Amino acid sequence: MSESGRSWERLSSERLVQTPYFALRSDRLRLPDGAIKDPYYVLERPDAAIIFPLTPSNEVVLVRQYRPPIERVELGLPAGLVEEGEEPEKAARRELLEETGYGGGEWEPLGSLASSPSLKDNWAYLYLARGVELTSPPNPDEYERVEVVLVPVGEMLGEIRAGNIVSSSGVAAIMLALEALRASS
Repeated sequence: MSESGRSWERLSSERLVQTPYFALRSDRLRLPDGAIKDPYYVLERPDAAIIFPLTPSNEVVLVRQYRPPIERVELGLPAGLVEEGEEPEKAARRELLEETGYGGGEWEPLGSLASSPSLKDNWAYLYLARGVELTSPPNPDEYERVEVVLVPVGEMLGEIRAGNIVSSSGVAAIMLALEALRASS
């Protein structure tokens, strides 16, 4: 593979499955040395927004919910999908309010990450929201069962080490947010 990756070429692409949450496609690729990789499966997903919401009393607003793919309850940052045509920060603010009832604060982008670039084509946009406050009751999606949990910011690494927070994108957002908080103090 060349440094820039430009010598990889998609020769064809076929959509195999289409759902409201993802699509699966099969690509035929020409590698830099001329070899053909067929099929190469790509899971097409909408982009996501992940929020590290911090209250004025230095508590992180987390959500606890059951995750069917891993068959366990997960403690994690509020997050959700960016709707088509929606700006990622607007999606982040919407998701935070819907899942937790928290809003406001000062928002800072922490960057974007590809959660699984060997399989998925989406990006996760990460935000630090300082000074968020409870503004309304949570209003989760119809099938979301979310418990809001406040954790002191100093306990976040312990929650990761204890295996309570397991999302790789969420852990990355936590680490970047903690670094931003350290840099500004």
